[in-house]
Amino acid sequence: MPTIPLTEANRRILELGLQPSPSGLDISYYREMAERDPNLALAGLRIEIDILARNLAKGFKVDISERDSGIRLLRKLQSANAITREQMELTKIVFQLTSAAVHGEIITQGEANSVLDIADVLAEHYLAWLSWGLIDDFEKP
Repeated sequence: MPTIPLTEANRRILELGLQPSPSGLDISYYREMAERDPNLALAGLRIEIDILARNLAKGFKVDISERDSGIRLLRKLQSANAITREQMELTKIVFQLTSAAVHGEIITQGEANSVLDIADVLAEHYLAWLSWGLIDDFEKP
């Protein structure tokens, strides 16, 4: 059974009482998976984005319910000025293809890699948020 990696980012996330990142915020985890199964990689990425959106909402003290989907959480975060319009637009692109993967559409490795390129950018933003928003001394390993 796979375990969640205890990366420096996950250690910090756990210290804050938030849910850890399945990949340890290392998108290469999904890139390797996409070589074998692009749909599975994007389904995993979708779960990760939902987790990170919930963490952001908690960190920014945005009112959330257990039924809020990742995209709904992101809309709430944008309304609260916790994420930028550009971050929201990037995430919507990711959600479109990850949703297609989750619902059984065939995703090519090229399409998966394009989405993972965007996810790399979003992961960097999330790491910056951990440093700027919650933890003064956090640095990416």
